[in-house]
Amino acid sequence: MSATDKDDPELFSASASMLFDALLQQTEDQVYFKDRESRFIKVSDIMPAKFGLKSPEDLIGKTDFDLFSQEHAQQAYDDEQRLIRDNERLVNLTEKETWPDGSVTWATSTKVPLYLGSGEPVGIMGITRDITEQVEAQQALEESREQLRQKNEEMATDFENAGRVQQRLIPGPMPEHPDVDIAVLSLSYSDVGGDVITFPLVSDKHLSFLLGDVSGHGLSAGLFTILVKHLADFYMPAEFAHPEQALIELDQHMKGLIPSGFVAVMVGTLDLSEEDYATLTLANAAQPPLLWYRESSDSVEIVNCPSENVVGLGICDNVQVTKFTVDPGDCLLFMTDGLIECRNPEGVELGTEGLVDVFKNCARRPVEEVVKTLEAYLKSYCGANYPQDDTTLLALRLKED
Repeated sequence: MSATDKDDPELFSASASMLFDALLQQTEDQVYFKDRESRFIKVSDIMPAKFGLKSPEDLIGKTDFDLFSQEHAQQAYDDEQRLIRDNERLVNLTEKETWPDGSVTWATSTKVPLYLGSGEPVGIMGITRDITEQVEAQQALEESREQLRQKNEEMATDFENAGRVQQRLIPGPMPEHPDVDIAVLSLSYSDVGGDVITFPLVSDKHLSFLLGDVSGHGLSAGLFTILVKHLADFYMPAEFAHPEQALIELDQHMKGLIPSGFVAVMVGTLDLSEEDYATLTLANAAQPPLLWYRESSDSVEIVNCPSENVVGLGICDNVQVTKFTVDPGDCLLFMTDGLIECRNPEGVELGTEGLVDVFKNCARRPVEEVVKTLEAYLKSYCGANYPQDDTTLLALRLKED
């Protein structure tokens, strides 16, 4: 059975002329034929509307010079004359169409020389498809990408600047004290860290410090570290004998400032008014235990301080303190949780206990060497994934006569 026997007989009996007319009437593309002078002689039914005309006959005899700007019309004319002259083809050429009113549209065009019975080119046959929406969408996408690139550059610059400011302020210059050796290790997970350390009061008979960790990462956390440092430097000197009160003041001033966040912080003061020992008083809000190397027994003790609620929620109101005496030669190690929560390549968390032996082995050395030794151990423990979080260490040793 042939195709004509089983399919629509009207279709298979239609002449080429009927099919051609159907194409011109129904296609959404602009199909056109031009003579050797680039004048329209036949166009698809959709074309007149593009030019504000009523029927295809209104385009017959016109050229692009009658429809477009001089710039676009001249370029189209030159292209078409070259195709006829040199027997060339233009396939899927993207064209920018400029109109007399200054507006711009975009199209893809395929144009080839038109041959009939003589074998000589008698004009141009073309198909043009409007792609203005696609081009404008692509341009909008590229503009968005450029805006995003600029914002990323601005953000990178902001991070870089914020990091420089933060590094200048935190930890800042190390205080010097006649009776206490002080060393700090401060590691940032990113350009801007979320840990804070400051020494609000340094006098002959007193030394106070604040060690904290702002929840989260990035620029916001970094900005809040500077705020915490400012508040601590402002309020703690007057409360050097009562770090618990300083913690309450800090909590009230930070209340509601960190959206869905908080600060884990330890506040401490060393009273150095006695000749043979110092008294350490600590107020803690969710900071890890400290390590205390006691020279008299050559041992390390893990000191767990009672913990108040985190700072920034406005609920610190009954803070317990930890108080004990420190002898000359003793070394104290305070840390943020970025250190004890780090994991080795097998996923094992270091923990406070994991530091005891390495701390004991280096605790008699100068405090600068203590923190460097601990940093080297941390690098070795973490492997390639180092650092894993913002990490701060504070080592204090009561000097011996």
